[in-house]
Amino acid sequence: MPKRVGAFMSFGNFQIDEGVNPDTGVRTIYRFEGDQVVVEKKYDAAPYLERAAEMRARNEGKKWGEGREVGVIPPWALREIEPIKDDKEREKAMRTFFRDNPAFLAYDAFIK
Repeated sequence: MPKRVGAFMSFGNFQIDEGVNPDTGVRTIYRFEGDQVVVEKKYDAAPYLERAAEMRARNEGKKWGEGREVGVIPPWALREIEPIKDDKEREKAMRTFFRDNPAFLAYDAFIK
């Protein structure tokens, strides 16, 4: 049973780790510190970076037009790019993303 501290309830000190959401790459941790709850969110890009590395290996030796994979756009960036209706503007946003985040890129010629 939680202790009452003044007008507040004290839950002690513990945390709940929800783990990494596979769709977003975000880990959520709830920390209970006395009468406060702190929600901590951390982004884990490792699965997306690993996938990009695998794509780079599959692209090795392929030329433009031979079924290359361009790269991985993680969910946090896709939310900004996906709503762009104009194809040219969407491609421009993708190129900008890959220039700014080359670790997600699987085919260098895409940004040239």
